Amino acid sequence: MPEEEGGSSLLHVSISAEPLFTIGPLTVTNSMVGAVLASAILLFLTWVFLRRPQLVPGRIQSLIEWPIEWVAGIVQGSTSRWKGYVALVTGLFLMILVANWIGLLPGVGTVGIIAEEHGEEVLTPFVRAAGADLNFTLGLAIVSFVVFVWWGIRANGVGGYLLELVGEPRYMAPLMFPIHLISELSRLVSLSMRLFGNVFAGEVLIGTMLALTTAALFVLPLAFFVPAVFLGLELLFGAVQALVFALLTMTYITMAIAEHQGGHDEHDGDASAHHAEPTEPATA
Repeated sequence: MPEEEGGSSLLHVSISAEPLFTIGPLTVTNSMVGAVLASAILLFLTWVFLRRPQLVPGRIQSLIEWPIEWVAGIVQGSTSRWKGYVALVTGLFLMILVANWIGLLPGVGTVGIIAEEHGEEVLTPFVRAAGADLNFTLGLAIVSFVVFVWWGIRANGVGGYLLELVGEPRYMAPLMFPIHLISELSRLVSLSMRLFGNVFAGEVLIGTMLALTTAALFVLPLAFFVPAVFLGLELLFGAVQALVFALLTMTYITMAIAEHQGGHDEHDGDASAHHAEPTEPATA
């Protein structure tokens, strides 16, 4: 943490989002500001895209379309019902990606209000990366959890979904049901904690690099080169974490559907192969 004269600490990284102001019972934190900014950027890009869409896209339209088409292409190969959840997976990817990259903009995490805590001057940033707040990642994980459970119930029915949790053999239900239930709930925890942990670790890393750079300003080449390297890595890690969250959501939905369709797909495949055998000589 960089320190000013007198030993008062300014820049610090808090594991929880810092409150900025309150609106009635609602406390607005700096991570909420980051999430709102990410939403505003996505809405603006949507407006730009829909204002004058072209059959032969220009540079801006191609730049907007490329990540959407790329993620949609991945989802398309998952199941035959991919159209039902491609919008969710793509939306999660774009939201997390923009929210992560906002944390790397100049001024984010370094411009804010200076307050005194425990005899030290502490900076409370106006904007913070939304993914560095567990409330944000948990909210996204809850959305993913509800959706893939809904797909499991839609594919299997309520009774079928519960039977999947019971597992085989049925006489082991008293033992296996709690295990399967905990396994199902662990997806909610892993989705939220993985994203939060990686984004928060990146925030700590950037803060540490800024502190070291401030202390070594007299070495000008290092003062510019070192932060640029770590910011480039964080750009990559932010994209990877967004993709991992989105693809895990897709995988959980695919598993919920496949548990129901597996037997039917195998039966249908055998039937179609059996039906195709006598027709090959005729077509030849």
